[in-house]
Amino acid sequence: MAELLQDADALVRRFEQADEALAGKIEKATTDAAGKAFLAAKLNFESVIDKNAEKLTEAGRHAAAQIGNQLNSGAAQLVAANAAFESKARRFVLLLAGFAFVAGVVGGFVGAELAGM
Repeated sequence: MAELLQDADALVRRFEQADEALAGKIEKATTDAAGKAFLAAKLNFESVIDKNAEKLTEAGRHAAAQIGNQLNSGAAQLVAANAAFESKARRFVLLLAGFAFVAGVVGGFVGAELAGM
């Protein structure tokens, strides 16, 4: 019976040693597989970027051209509105000057009438 227990203990020790060795190998294999998968994904991404670099550049240029066209269109509208505002401002200043002149003439007549009383 003692010999059977010793054999069972020896068997358990061998299983524990095999388990430790196997755990180390599994950990190393998992780490290596994760590293390889990351490297493959990175290389695939870089490959896609390299293959589509011209398409991406052209798309960027197209977007920049559209933005530039919109900015130029807005600037043209602003310049046109500014010219119209400048014209209206000149007319308003001339109207004020005419009103001031008329008010001065009327004030002169009223003052002369009051002085001649």
